[in-house]
Order: sequence, then C-alpha cells, then structure tokens
Amino acid sequence: MPPIDRISDEELKKIRDELSATGIGQKVRAWQIKEILMKKLKVDMDESTIRGRFIEMGTPLSGIVGEPMRKEDEPTTQPQSTLPKKEYVVANELRGYIPRDEEFTNYIVRDIDKRLETHLNASRPGHWKYPICQGKQGTGKTYSGMYYAWNYKLPFFLYSMYEDFKLPKLFGDKSIVNGSIVFRESHFVQATQGPCVILFDEINALSNAGTFDFHALLQNRELFIRDAEDGLGKVYRLHDDCKIVFAQNPKSAKYIGGNIKASNFLGRCTYLSYPEFSKKEIRLALRKKFPALVADDLDKFVKFYFACIEVIEKSNMPVDISIRQINNVVDLWMNGMPIQYAIEDGLTSIMEAISQPKAKDTFFRLAQAVWKELMGASADEKVKGKKDDV
Repeated sequence: MPPIDRISDEELKKIRDELSATGIGQKVRAWQIKEILMKKLKVDMDESTIRGRFIEMGTPLSGIVGEPMRKEDEPTTQPQSTLPKKEYVVANELRGYIPRDEEFTNYIVRDIDKRLETHLNASRPGHWKYPICQGKQGTGKTYSGMYYAWNYKLPFFLYSMYEDFKLPKLFGDKSIVNGSIVFRESHFVQATQGPCVILFDEINALSNAGTFDFHALLQNRELFIRDAEDGLGKVYRLHDDCKIVFAQNPKSAKYIGGNIKASNFLGRCTYLSYPEFSKKEIRLALRKKFPALVADDLDKFVKFYFACIEVIEKSNMPVDISIRQINNVVDLWMNGMPIQYAIEDGLTSIMEAISQPKAKDTFFRLAQAVWKELMGASADEKVKGKKDDV
C-alpha cells in the first residue's frame, strides 16, 4: 500500500475527473475521492487533506458531476466581437438614397455607433432587433443610423413622426393610367423589399393608437396594402436585410412633448441610450470639422461650450444645447461674424425660439460674460470689429 504522500496530484485529479465524467449531476466531494482511494489503492486519506491538496494545486475540487471534462486542445465557443462586414446588393433605383460620402468626412465614430451596428447586424430571422435610439437633442441618434447606412452602402430613409401620423400613408397612391385607376407603390415599399435602413424619428410624438400599425411590421415583418393588385390587396414581406430603427428624445422637464410608448410596442424593441458628447469628443469634433481653427482657440471654444452648459444647469433653464450649437457659433465666427453676433445667432437665440425672451437676455449676458472671461483679448478684438462696422 503506497503511503499518503506518494499519491500524486495527477492521480487525485484523475479520480476527480472520472467522478465528473460518470457522476449523476452532483458536485464532486472529498469523501467520494476518499472512498475511491481506499477501494482502489488501500490509502486512507483524510477529507481535509484531500481538499488541501486541491487548494495547493490551484484547481477546483467541486466540479459538477456528470459534466464531461473538456480536452485541453478542444476549442471553446466564444462570442464574436466583430462580425464580418457584409456587402449588400442594392436596386439601381434606390442607390440614390445611399448617404453621400461628404456627409461623413469629419464623423467621429463612438462606442454607441458600434453598439447600434451590433444590434442591426445581429437582426435576423428569429432574432429581429428594432433599436430605439434615445437621448437629448444633438447626441447623434439619427446621424448614427445614417452613418450605419453609409458604412454599409445601404439606402437610408428618414421619416419624422407626428401625433396623427399613419403608416399606410407611406405605402403609395393611386394614379390614372390610360383612363384606369392604378395603384403605384412608394419608394418606401420598394425599399422594404431589399437591403436598407429605415429610421422613424421622434417616435414618441406619434399617438399610442398610431403605433398599432407598426405591430405587424415589427412582429411579422409584413405590410398589407389593400389597394395593391387592382384592389385585391397584397402582403409585402420585408427583406431580411431591411433594418428598422427608431429615435426619440425621452420626456423630461426640458422636453415636455411626446407620448410615452406602451409596453406592447416597446416590448418589440431593443434600446440604446445616447450619451452627451464628452469634452474629448467635442474637442476632436471641432478639430476635424474646423481644421483651420488654431489650438488655442479650439481650447477656448471647448471651455466656453461646457461653461454654457454649466450656466444652463445652474440657472435651471428649460432647454438643452448640444454640439450643433457650438458648431454653429464656431462656423459663424470663422466666416467673419463678430463673436457677439455668432454667440447670439448660433446659441443664445434658442431661448427666443422657445418663447423665453427674458431667459434669452439673461442667458446671452451670462454667455457673453463667460466668453469674454475665457477668450480674453481675442474676444475684445472681435467685438471691436463689430463696433467698427457700426
């Protein structure tokens, strides 16, 4: 009979593995190994010693009995982090709807764009995905869907929702041909029959009653058009690569419009929350969009933008500003407009647009003060240019 210390680690692991492979769904226990050691090798090893030996080996004792042990060289299945990029065949009459290259010359690809790409690429029979892109204005929701279409060279169709929008109005219309009434299907219907991206923006502006038309579209991927086939009606099945996306600004103190969607619609969707652009992303966006902007002015514009956001939050103003507004301020300024006018036309007059003239005046004075503090002599020079014009 071999002494206890002559029982090798490999022998102990072999006994454990045999129990794992032939067991009945229970965890491997030290007493089971103890019984086998006594029965086969006439070795009486204490259960605590067995547990201690496995701890020393750095390997678990309690594998699940009944699970076959994987061979060392057996490959494991791992989720793909990136799917191979698919190439699509688009009908000639729809190729004109593919977004133009110049729209994305300065586009910043963010993590949220990659997540949307995963949602849409994973959409397939039995696993359809209909992402709702939600976030404040200017967080890149619709542009993200458009970027996906451009990246995959797919036709892109954008439809803005409103309270009494009716989906069937997109199906087509009747016309008279040689004295006969003929139904002509729309480009929307044609698009659904092939690879494309269709984005329904401001989905929460649509009444909840109006969402019922979308249920068959999302659940069965079908459109029933009553006027087709000379009034006999026709069911159009959506192409497997027809991608459908929604976008909305969540209802909040600063966005009071819209209808919160019912669960019978939301339950058919996936969800992506678009974050506001970070300081790093704003800096990169301005540098790419305005390559002639010198580094010092770039830094000042970035500081100005985030100072304005802080003013809005502290003053509890009922509005959001985004990268769109700072882009406009910079663009107007670089095209020769005095900084005071650029601030007003590109940013502060948003208050007047929401019928808050007093808030606009307050906000403009605050923004102008922040600008002068941050921009120093550069601002004085521009404002002086304005006075010289007068």
